[in-house]
Amino acid sequence: MSENSFFWRVFAKRTLICFTTMMLLFLSCVLRVAVTATSEYDEELWQRNCYKMKIGSLRGTVYDCNMVPITNSKTKIIAAVSPTEKAITGISSVLEGEELQKVLESLNNGDPAVCEVPEDIKCDGIVTTKIYENSGNETPAIHLIGYTDSENKGVSGIEQAYDSLLYSDKEVRVYFESDGKGNILEGAEAVIENDTNVVATGVVATIDVNIQNIAEKAALNIESGAVVVAEAQSGKIRAMVSRPFYDCENIGQYLNDESSPLLNRAINAYNVGSVFKPCVSIAGIENGKSEFYYNCTGSHKIIDRYFKCHKADGHGFMNLKSALANSCNTFFYNFAFKIGGEAIYNTASALNFGKSLKLCDGLYTASGSLPEKTSLQNLATLANFSIGQGKLTLSPVSILTLYCAIATDGAYYLPSVVEGSLKDGKFTEYDTGKRTRVMKNDTAAVLREYLAAVITEGTGEDAKPETVTAAGKTATAQTGKYEDGVEISQGWFCGFFPAESPEYVVVVFSENTKKQIKSCNKIFAEIADNITSMIF
Repeated sequence: MSENSFFWRVFAKRTLICFTTMMLLFLSCVLRVAVTATSEYDEELWQRNCYKMKIGSLRGTVYDCNMVPITNSKTKIIAAVSPTEKAITGISSVLEGEELQKVLESLNNGDPAVCEVPEDIKCDGIVTTKIYENSGNETPAIHLIGYTDSENKGVSGIEQAYDSLLYSDKEVRVYFESDGKGNILEGAEAVIENDTNVVATGVVATIDVNIQNIAEKAALNIESGAVVVAEAQSGKIRAMVSRPFYDCENIGQYLNDESSPLLNRAINAYNVGSVFKPCVSIAGIENGKSEFYYNCTGSHKIIDRYFKCHKADGHGFMNLKSALANSCNTFFYNFAFKIGGEAIYNTASALNFGKSLKLCDGLYTASGSLPEKTSLQNLATLANFSIGQGKLTLSPVSILTLYCAIATDGAYYLPSVVEGSLKDGKFTEYDTGKRTRVMKNDTAAVLREYLAAVITEGTGEDAKPETVTAAGKTATAQTGKYEDGVEISQGWFCGFFPAESPEYVVVVFSENTKKQIKSCNKIFAEIADNITSMIF
């Protein structure tokens, strides 16, 4: 046999083998597609011949920092009941009154029924499933968590900010097999479609529901205001309360309510008053003015008018420590003149005052306001600024940067409300950014000592907890608004505990000091005691 003939025989044989293999692979793919298509067609045909009923909507979960569900925290049992004698007997044994009559009306007409039942039912013709209730009137931190609309979309808070993650178009449904005329087939069991993987997806908030519950109970003493609790070191918010509360199941009743229950006062901006004085103190100490003394006589003339202190007959000789303890206004007017408006403004800017703070993706505080730097060349404007009045406004969350920096080593993280997100079993941590340094460690240590004196010997004596040491600053801020001829004053207490090595920073704000049961000082003490009893 010639060499050329042998070559062609081998080539033909290999070509046949390759062709045969390719045909087998092709036929395998065609068969797989056919099986899949047939399966999908059968599924579509089955669903087309089914009586379908929606049981509920599915949505991802918002968890607290310990993975305790805040939303989807409660479940209810739903029964799908076929119109059979056994099913009618079974459902009649667990329901009564109007609920039972409504179900029996459908069943006796030959239609299936879906209803909530108090327990799981083992009975032919009845199939039960558990469904999650996304939120309710007892949802903690409701202003932060937010609520959803009738289409299951997030409208406010974290629910809105993370709607793209939390929202799902999947529903809990029940299918009853029927004939071509839509009649339920006798003896056919209901099939329930309930994808609980949707609920597992979600957002892990920084909120600790235990601390949140403590803060919400204490906040009942305020008609309108806010309470915020944060970790001093991390800036993570462990509790956020806004008063008045609202019921997310009855949103419509609040839309025209004059008390604005839907407003999250924890992130809205207000006059701050004397809780700003530690910011002035930082600028003074860092610029070598900490030895300044002033003799308070009750007022001080600036340009063409007298600026008063809250103590009409004056405090006498004040240094920085005693001025903070007694909240002496005339001291801080003159202290600010000594420091200069630019240095105080720069310190406030370093604390991100006058800026909107990003708490998580899609959720921000109100920016509040700072006076223009050039306006502080006017002594009257600078005097008002030095005691937290005038054009200065901040939210309760925004002022955390100041007190977290003092409570630690002079630096702070921006406040945050989200630890991270969960999707497909994977946790993605939220980036809180880097720490911002505002002052030296020694300056922070001095101010911790001075703010402790506010409680031990100054205006904040009733903020003293029974179980732990604490430090902080009081404020009564003027608003320029009047009610029944009396100016409305806003109350504040910003502080931290334990005083020597602070773990938590607490901000208490009351929108109207005339409409509160306890002062902000006492509310702070209550929160500090209850958290201490729970944790330490």
